[in-house]
Amino acid sequence: MKKPEQYEELYLLAVKLLETGESAHTLEKQLAQSSDDIVLITVAIKEAKNAHYGRLRKQGFRLVLIGCITGLSGFLITCINFNTSRSIDFAMYGLTSLGISIVFWGLFKIIG
Repeated sequence: MKKPEQYEELYLLAVKLLETGESAHTLEKQLAQSSDDIVLITVAIKEAKNAHYGRLRKQGFRLVLIGCITGLSGFLITCINFNTSRSIDFAMYGLTSLGISIVFWGLFKIIG
């Protein structure tokens, strides 16, 4: 088997195993069954981890943005409705708490 084909096979297997939540040690063992070239295995694992964590960071930044918009909208609705006879409980407690929760969920994804 040629190196580029073998690299592609190892890379796809590493990505699949990372998405299932396998540990690095298990990942290395699985790839070692397919190839004896340790350099190729190391490069495939490194690239697969970069791709996997890149996707998680992208999802995390989206969640942080959504959480910030939700929290800010709760703050603005609270400020607008403060001097009126409307209730501010949902906006003040509900939207702001939801926004903060989404921001923390996004930060969790970013950190990995």
